[in-house]
Amino acid sequence: MGQAKKRGSAEERAEQARARPRENSKMIDAKVSHKDEGVYEERFIAFVDILGFGKLVENSEATLDLPRKILDALTSMHPTKIQDELFTTVNVELVPEEELADVKEVARMMSEAQNKINPVNISYFSDSLVISARADDVIASQMVIDLLTKISAMMWMSHRLVLRGGITVGKLIHVEGGPMFGPAMNRAYYLESKCAVYPRFLIDRNCIDQYRKVPTFRLFESFIQQEGDFYYASLATAFKHIINDSSLIMSGEKFLRKFREAMLEAPIEVEKLREAHKTDERIREKYEWLARDLAARIPEVEPAYPCEDDENNNNLPAR
Repeated sequence: MGQAKKRGSAEERAEQARARPRENSKMIDAKVSHKDEGVYEERFIAFVDILGFGKLVENSEATLDLPRKILDALTSMHPTKIQDELFTTVNVELVPEEELADVKEVARMMSEAQNKINPVNISYFSDSLVISARADDVIASQMVIDLLTKISAMMWMSHRLVLRGGITVGKLIHVEGGPMFGPAMNRAYYLESKCAVYPRFLIDRNCIDQYRKVPTFRLFESFIQQEGDFYYASLATAFKHIINDSSLIMSGEKFLRKFREAMLEAPIEVEKLREAHKTDERIREKYEWLARDLAARIPEVEPAYPCEDDENNNNLPAR
Protein backbone atom coordinates (compact mmCIF):
# COMPACT_ATOMS: atom_id res chain seq x y z
CA MET A 1 0.00 0.00 0.00
CA GLY A 2 2.76 2.44 1.02
CA GLN A 3 4.77 1.55 -2.10
CA ALA A 4 1.78 2.20 -4.35
CA LYS A 5 1.23 5.52 -2.62
CA LYS A 6 4.85 6.56 -3.23
CA ARG A 7 4.65 5.60 -6.89
CA GLY A 8 1.38 7.47 -7.26
CA SER A 9 3.01 10.54 -5.79
CA ALA A 10 5.85 10.29 -8.28
CA GLU A 11 3.38 9.87 -11.14
CA GLU A 12 1.47 12.97 -10.00
CA ARG A 13 4.67 14.99 -10.00
CA ALA A 14 5.54 13.66 -13.45
CA GLU A 15 2.11 14.71 -14.77
CA GLN A 16 2.61 18.19 -13.34
CA ALA A 17 5.97 18.38 -15.12
CA ARG A 18 4.33 17.32 -18.38
CA ALA A 19 1.59 19.92 -17.93
CA ARG A 20 3.96 22.89 -17.78
CA PRO A 21 5.16 22.74 -21.39
CA ARG A 22 1.57 22.19 -22.60
CA GLU A 23 0.48 25.36 -20.83
CA ASN A 24 3.26 27.29 -22.54
CA SER A 25 3.26 25.46 -25.87
CA LYS A 26 1.36 28.15 -27.78
CA MET A 27 3.74 30.84 -26.59
CA ILE A 28 6.79 28.70 -27.42
CA ASP A 29 5.47 27.76 -30.86
CA ALA A 30 4.83 31.43 -31.62
CA LYS A 31 8.34 32.32 -30.52
CA VAL A 32 9.85 29.68 -32.81
CA SER A 33 7.59 30.22 -35.81
CA HIS A 34 8.51 33.86 -36.37
CA LYS A 35 12.26 33.17 -36.53
CA ASP A 36 13.88 33.77 -39.90
CA GLU A 37 15.74 30.66 -40.95
CA GLY A 38 19.44 31.28 -41.58
CA VAL A 39 19.65 34.43 -39.42
CA TYR A 40 22.24 34.39 -36.66
CA GLU A 41 21.18 34.49 -33.04
CA GLU A 42 23.18 36.11 -30.25
CA ARG A 43 24.17 33.12 -28.10
CA PHE A 44 26.49 32.18 -25.27
CA ILE A 45 28.58 29.22 -26.40
CA ALA A 46 31.03 26.83 -24.77
CA PHE A 47 33.24 24.56 -26.85
CA VAL A 48 34.49 21.73 -24.61
CA ASP A 49 37.13 19.09 -25.29
CA ILE A 50 38.60 16.21 -23.27
CA LEU A 51 42.25 17.11 -22.72
CA GLY A 52 44.64 14.45 -24.01
CA PHE A 53 41.94 12.40 -25.69
CA GLY A 54 44.04 11.71 -28.79
CA LYS A 55 46.82 10.25 -26.66
CA LEU A 56 44.32 8.06 -24.83
CA VAL A 57 43.05 6.64 -28.11
CA GLU A 58 46.62 6.01 -29.30
CA ASN A 59 47.29 3.97 -26.16
CA SER A 60 43.96 2.13 -26.20
CA GLU A 61 45.04 -0.64 -28.57
CA ALA A 62 47.80 -1.77 -26.23
CA THR A 63 45.83 -1.42 -22.97
CA LEU A 64 43.00 -3.93 -22.59
CA ASP A 65 40.65 -1.98 -20.32
CA LEU A 66 41.29 1.46 -21.86
CA PRO A 67 38.76 1.23 -24.74
CA ARG A 68 36.00 0.47 -22.21
CA LYS A 69 37.07 3.41 -20.03
CA ILE A 70 37.05 5.73 -23.05
CA LEU A 71 33.60 4.49 -24.06
CA ASP A 72 32.24 5.01 -20.54
CA ALA A 73 33.65 8.55 -20.43
CA LEU A 74 32.20 9.51 -23.81
CA THR A 75 28.83 7.98 -22.93
CA SER A 76 28.67 10.11 -19.79
CA MET A 77 29.09 13.23 -21.98
CA HIS A 78 26.28 12.31 -24.35
CA PRO A 79 23.68 15.11 -24.64
CA THR A 80 20.74 12.88 -23.70
CA LYS A 81 22.46 11.92 -20.44
CA ILE A 82 23.34 15.53 -19.66
CA GLN A 83 19.87 16.81 -20.49
CA ASP A 84 18.17 14.26 -18.23
CA GLU A 85 19.44 16.29 -15.26
CA LEU A 86 19.84 19.62 -17.00
CA PHE A 87 17.69 21.61 -14.58
CA THR A 88 17.13 18.99 -11.85
CA THR A 89 19.90 17.09 -10.09
CA VAL A 90 18.99 13.87 -8.28
CA ASN A 91 20.76 13.50 -4.95
CA VAL A 92 21.09 9.73 -5.22
CA GLU A 93 22.57 9.40 -1.74
CA LEU A 94 19.44 10.87 -0.17
CA VAL A 95 16.80 8.85 -2.05
CA PRO A 96 15.64 5.41 -0.82
CA GLU A 97 16.65 2.73 -3.31
CA GLU A 98 13.08 1.61 -3.95
CA GLU A 99 12.12 5.17 -4.97
CA LEU A 100 15.19 6.01 -7.05
CA ALA A 101 13.85 4.97 -10.46
CA ASP A 102 10.67 7.02 -9.96
CA VAL A 103 12.58 10.07 -8.73
CA LYS A 104 15.00 9.93 -11.69
CA GLU A 105 12.10 9.73 -14.12
CA VAL A 106 10.42 12.75 -12.54
CA ALA A 107 13.73 14.65 -12.71
CA ARG A 108 14.10 13.73 -16.37
CA MET A 109 10.59 14.95 -17.17
CA MET A 110 11.06 18.18 -15.23
CA SER A 111 14.33 18.89 -17.06
CA GLU A 112 12.68 18.11 -20.38
CA ALA A 113 9.77 20.45 -19.60
CA GLN A 114 12.03 23.28 -18.43
CA ASN A 115 14.33 22.88 -21.43
CA LYS A 116 11.36 23.51 -23.73
CA ILE A 117 10.81 26.83 -22.00
CA ASN A 118 14.49 27.79 -21.58
CA PRO A 119 16.27 25.71 -24.25
CA VAL A 120 19.94 24.84 -23.91
CA ASN A 121 21.32 23.27 -27.10
CA ILE A 122 23.97 20.56 -26.83
CA SER A 123 25.87 18.98 -29.72
CA TYR A 124 28.33 16.15 -29.42
CA PHE A 125 31.02 14.81 -31.74
CA SER A 126 34.03 12.63 -30.98
CA ASP A 127 35.30 13.91 -27.60
CA SER A 128 33.87 17.40 -27.93
CA LEU A 129 30.73 19.15 -26.70
CA VAL A 130 29.20 22.40 -27.83
CA ILE A 131 26.72 23.94 -25.40
CA SER A 132 24.86 27.13 -26.25
CA ALA A 133 21.86 29.23 -25.28
CA ARG A 134 20.25 32.44 -26.46
CA ALA A 135 21.85 35.46 -24.84
CA ASP A 136 18.44 36.99 -24.06
CA ASP A 137 17.34 33.90 -22.09
CA VAL A 138 18.76 34.48 -18.61
CA ILE A 139 17.96 31.03 -17.22
CA ALA A 140 19.25 29.10 -20.22
CA SER A 141 22.40 31.19 -20.63
CA GLN A 142 23.36 30.72 -16.98
CA MET A 143 22.69 27.00 -17.34
CA VAL A 144 25.61 26.88 -19.79
CA ILE A 145 27.89 27.85 -16.91
CA ASP A 146 26.11 25.57 -14.43
CA LEU A 147 26.53 22.59 -16.77
CA LEU A 148 30.26 23.22 -17.06
CA THR A 149 30.68 23.01 -13.28
CA LYS A 150 28.80 19.70 -13.15
CA ILE A 151 30.50 18.16 -16.18
CA SER A 152 33.97 19.16 -14.94
CA ALA A 153 33.40 17.54 -11.54
CA MET A 154 31.73 14.44 -13.01
CA MET A 155 34.47 13.75 -15.58
CA TRP A 156 37.15 14.01 -12.91
CA MET A 157 35.37 12.07 -10.16
CA SER A 158 34.21 9.25 -12.45
CA HIS A 159 37.00 9.04 -15.02
CA ARG A 160 40.00 11.12 -13.84
CA LEU A 161 39.69 13.20 -16.99
CA VAL A 162 40.05 16.97 -17.26
CA LEU A 163 38.50 19.33 -19.78
CA ARG A 164 39.61 22.33 -21.79
CA GLY A 165 37.35 24.80 -23.52
CA GLY A 166 36.52 28.22 -24.83
CA ILE A 167 33.50 30.32 -23.83
CA THR A 168 32.25 33.40 -25.61
CA VAL A 169 29.11 35.20 -26.76
CA GLY A 170 28.27 36.17 -30.30
CA LYS A 171 26.56 35.31 -33.55
CA LEU A 172 25.72 31.63 -33.88
CA ILE A 173 23.33 29.19 -35.48
CA HIS A 174 23.03 26.05 -33.36
CA VAL A 175 20.37 23.52 -34.23
CA GLU A 176 20.48 20.41 -32.07
CA GLY A 177 21.14 17.47 -34.36
CA GLY A 178 21.59 19.89 -37.25
CA PRO A 179 23.71 22.83 -38.46
CA MET A 180 26.05 24.63 -36.08
CA PHE A 181 28.21 27.51 -37.28
CA GLY A 182 28.99 31.17 -36.88
CA PRO A 183 31.66 33.60 -35.70
CA ALA A 184 31.00 32.66 -32.05
CA MET A 185 31.67 28.99 -32.83
CA ASN A 186 34.96 29.91 -34.51
CA ARG A 187 35.93 32.08 -31.55
CA ALA A 188 35.09 29.45 -28.92
CA TYR A 189 37.08 26.83 -30.82
CA TYR A 190 40.01 29.24 -31.16
CA LEU A 191 40.02 29.95 -27.42
CA GLU A 192 40.03 26.21 -26.64
CA SER A 193 42.58 25.08 -29.22
CA LYS A 194 45.02 28.00 -29.34
CA CYS A 195 44.72 30.01 -26.12
CA ALA A 196 43.55 27.91 -23.16
CA VAL A 197 46.63 25.59 -23.20
CA TYR A 198 45.94 24.18 -19.73
CA PRO A 199 42.95 22.18 -18.38
CA ARG A 200 40.60 25.13 -18.08
CA PHE A 201 37.83 27.01 -19.88
CA LEU A 202 39.13 30.31 -21.22
CA ILE A 203 36.40 32.97 -21.24
CA ASP A 204 36.27 36.18 -23.25
CA ARG A 205 36.06 39.34 -21.16
CA ASN A 206 33.03 40.63 -23.09
CA CYS A 207 31.28 37.35 -22.30
CA ILE A 208 31.71 37.90 -18.55
CA ASP A 209 30.74 41.57 -18.95
CA GLN A 210 27.45 40.50 -20.55
CA TYR A 211 26.80 37.81 -17.94
CA ARG A 212 27.34 40.36 -15.16
CA LYS A 213 24.51 42.54 -16.45
CA VAL A 214 22.20 40.05 -14.71
CA PRO A 215 22.35 40.23 -10.86
CA THR A 216 21.89 36.47 -10.37
CA PHE A 217 25.22 35.81 -12.09
CA ARG A 218 26.93 36.71 -8.81
CA LEU A 219 26.24 33.12 -7.75
CA PHE A 220 28.70 31.98 -10.45
CA GLU A 221 31.50 34.41 -9.57
CA SER A 222 33.19 31.65 -7.55
CA PHE A 223 33.51 29.60 -10.76
CA ILE A 224 35.65 32.19 -12.55
CA GLN A 225 39.10 33.68 -12.08
CA GLN A 226 40.60 36.63 -13.92
CA GLU A 227 43.94 36.22 -15.69
CA GLY A 228 45.14 39.17 -17.77
CA ASP A 229 42.65 40.04 -20.51
CA PHE A 230 40.70 36.81 -20.01
CA TYR A 231 38.82 34.93 -17.36
CA TYR A 232 39.04 31.22 -16.80
CA ALA A 233 37.22 28.40 -15.01
CA SER A 234 38.68 25.02 -14.10
CA LEU A 235 38.20 21.79 -12.18
CA ALA A 236 39.35 23.58 -9.03
CA THR A 237 36.94 26.49 -9.46
CA ALA A 238 34.14 24.01 -10.29
CA PHE A 239 34.64 22.27 -6.94
CA LYS A 240 34.86 25.63 -5.18
CA HIS A 241 31.61 26.82 -6.75
CA ILE A 242 29.72 23.57 -6.06
CA ILE A 243 30.74 23.54 -2.39
CA ASN A 244 30.39 27.28 -1.71
CA ASP A 245 27.61 28.65 -3.89
CA SER A 246 25.71 26.12 -6.00
CA SER A 247 22.13 25.00 -5.45
CA LEU A 248 23.55 21.65 -4.31
CA ILE A 249 24.43 23.12 -0.91
CA MET A 250 20.71 22.97 -0.10
CA SER A 251 21.13 19.19 0.13
CA GLY A 252 23.50 19.61 3.07
CA GLU A 253 26.99 18.47 3.95
CA LYS A 254 26.10 14.80 3.64
CA PHE A 255 25.64 15.32 -0.11
CA LEU A 256 28.48 17.83 -0.55
CA ARG A 257 30.97 15.54 1.17
CA LYS A 258 31.81 13.61 -2.02
CA PHE A 259 32.78 16.85 -3.78
CA ARG A 260 34.79 18.08 -0.81
CA GLU A 261 36.66 14.78 -0.56
CA ALA A 262 37.29 14.69 -4.31
CA MET A 263 38.78 18.18 -4.21
CA LEU A 264 41.00 17.42 -1.22
CA GLU A 265 42.22 14.18 -2.83
CA ALA A 266 42.74 15.73 -6.27
CA PRO A 267 46.31 17.00 -5.65
CA ILE A 268 47.44 13.44 -4.88
CA GLU A 269 45.75 12.09 -8.01
CA VAL A 270 47.16 14.91 -10.14
CA GLU A 271 50.65 14.16 -8.89
CA LYS A 272 50.22 10.52 -9.94
CA LEU A 273 49.21 11.66 -13.42
CA ARG A 274 52.08 14.12 -13.60
CA GLU A 275 54.52 11.38 -12.63
CA ALA A 276 53.01 8.99 -15.21
CA HIS A 277 53.69 11.59 -17.93
CA LYS A 278 57.02 12.93 -16.63
CA THR A 279 58.79 12.18 -19.92
CA ASP A 280 56.22 14.16 -21.95
CA GLU A 281 56.80 17.83 -21.16
CA ARG A 282 53.64 19.08 -22.91
CA ILE A 283 51.36 16.83 -20.85
CA ARG A 284 53.35 17.15 -17.63
CA GLU A 285 53.16 20.95 -17.58
CA LYS A 286 49.36 20.80 -17.87
CA TYR A 287 49.10 18.70 -14.72
CA GLU A 288 51.58 20.99 -12.99
CA TRP A 289 49.31 23.94 -13.79
CA LEU A 290 46.31 22.02 -12.44
CA ALA A 291 48.22 21.24 -9.21
CA ARG A 292 48.98 24.95 -8.73
CA ASP A 293 45.38 25.91 -9.41
CA LEU A 294 44.07 23.37 -6.89
CA ALA A 295 46.56 24.59 -4.29
CA ALA A 296 45.29 28.16 -4.79
CA ARG A 297 41.58 27.29 -4.70
CA ILE A 298 41.39 24.75 -1.84
CA PRO A 299 41.96 27.40 0.88
CA GLU A 300 39.05 29.40 -0.61
CA VAL A 301 36.53 26.62 0.02
CA GLU A 302 34.14 27.16 2.93
CA PRO A 303 34.63 24.78 5.89
CA ALA A 304 32.20 21.91 6.29
CA TYR A 305 29.02 22.22 8.29
CA PRO A 306 28.71 19.75 11.19
CA CYS A 307 27.06 16.57 9.94
CA GLU A 308 25.32 14.05 12.21
CA ASP A 309 26.82 10.91 10.66
CA ASP A 310 30.31 12.30 10.09
CA GLU A 311 32.60 12.53 13.09
CA ASN A 312 35.49 14.43 11.56
CA ASN A 313 34.13 16.09 8.38
CA ASN A 314 37.44 15.54 6.59
CA ASN A 315 39.27 17.20 9.51
CA LEU A 316 38.05 20.60 8.36
CA PRO A 317 36.80 23.05 11.02
CA ALA A 318 33.05 23.48 11.39
CA ARG A 319 31.45 26.82 10.59
